Amino acid sequence: MGGRSRLQPCFSRPSAQECTACKFFAADTHLLRPHPLNPLWRTMSSNGDDTELLELIADSRVTGYFAVASLCILLYDHIACLPREVELMWTSRWGLAKIVYLWNRYFSLIAISLNASVIVREIGTATVCTGWLKVQGITSTIIIGTVDFVLMLRVWIMYGRPQLFIWLFLFLGIAEVTTMVAVDFVAYAQMTEYVHLGPILPGCYAYNVPRFLTIYAAVPLLVTFIMFAMTLYKCGLTLQQNAQQVMPVWKLFLRDGVLWFLAVFAAAGAALLIWMMRRETLKQLLVVPALVVYSTVASRTLLNIKAILAQAKVQTIGSASSRRSGEIVFVPVGSQSSFTSV
Repeated sequence: MGGRSRLQPCFSRPSAQECTACKFFAADTHLLRPHPLNPLWRTMSSNGDDTELLELIADSRVTGYFAVASLCILLYDHIACLPREVELMWTSRWGLAKIVYLWNRYFSLIAISLNASVIVREIGTATVCTGWLKVQGITSTIIIGTVDFVLMLRVWIMYGRPQLFIWLFLFLGIAEVTTMVAVDFVAYAQMTEYVHLGPILPGCYAYNVPRFLTIYAAVPLLVTFIMFAMTLYKCGLTLQQNAQQVMPVWKLFLRDGVLWFLAVFAAAGAALLIWMMRRETLKQLLVVPALVVYSTVASRTLLNIKAILAQAKVQTIGSASSRRSGEIVFVPVGSQSSFTSV
């Protein structure tokens, strides 16, 4: 196997010595390296069945289907939310919420499209695979970091913008991103051998995916749980203390906080379980779907906040115009007035 040759495996298996894996010509022998975990090599050397190899190919196709379907869902969400986006974001003044929304919305679309394209097309060499996976890891970390920033911003506002929370969330965010980046690059340094079977196996699938890569999914899940617990406590306490008042913003924060946690927990939790499995070709199954969930939930949450604040502003202006000149108005404690600068 040291020189160059032309190999033609085929499904028909004319003899027991021929591989039945796929119908393509391989110009380089690196496609069939004698690696103990290479299922194609084991098939050729042991003359066994092709069950494991076909399972490998089937897993890659399922991963590709999930990636394309998730990208389509993201595009549909962009189209469905466009009227509200134009009304609430594009026509509003520039502020932190608008900047974060537009960054999350359109950077995520570009990054997720790039990640999906890597999964569904053939990658020829290990060097290219490593490079693309690093890009995938960096863009994924940026998306998750942006979404968690939105989470922290919401909680910080709910608690009245305390100075202590700025330092707490700054430390938490830096620790999260640093851990994810470190895990990514240490893992990619160990992933040097990839399965190459030609056009029938798109994407990049390493022979040895480190088990500690599960930390990458566990860290943002922990941050999400902390933000959810703080949201649940503050919203529940405020609504209980002001049970006689109509408080749409607090109810919105509580509802979005619960839905956010359930969606992220389902996506990141499922990805964490899959990464703990032994089948390397399923490791990327929920990478793109999880990013779509993160990005979509963050965008819709910011739109909901903008919508309720716009409604509250209209009501405030209407009430002010109906008051007599010189009348003193007392704002109830815990009202949505503290959120108007978001």
